[in-house]
Amino acid sequence: MGDFVGAFALLQRSGRFLMVQNERVIGGAPQRVWDLPGGGVEPRELLREALRREVAEETGLALLTTPRLAFVQEGERVAAGVRQYAWRSFFFEVEAEGEPQPGHEVLDVRWMSRAEVEAECAAPYHDSFRQWLRAGGAYFVSAWRD
Repeated sequence: MGDFVGAFALLQRSGRFLMVQNERVIGGAPQRVWDLPGGGVEPRELLREALRREVAEETGLALLTTPRLAFVQEGERVAAGVRQYAWRSFFFEVEAEGEPQPGHEVLDVRWMSRAEVEAECAAPYHDSFRQWLRAGGAYFVSAWRD
């Protein structure tokens, strides 16, 4: 796999964040995890275009506002002590209309309180999101080691 560039949505309603459920392999085992809606930027695609596309694909929602950059996460995926790839993920605060429905790329959708995010979002790459929730910030460095 090559390096990854991603765009992710921080959608909030009534103090809750919209999360999508995915299946990932973490520590060599498949796990269901809750993630923010979003994903990879395709060739020749701008961040805002990727964000709109990913949110629509995963939740069926249309974004109403211009994305506002909240923070950037840069990280590395390491397996057996060797860097497999690096990632750069851009997280944007946005608003959307409608009720989310799980798209073909995700297993489920759910609005989560900050406490639920803290309790349920424990994948290695969630560290920056949880840190941003606790104390804010604009740039985070992360590592996913298996």
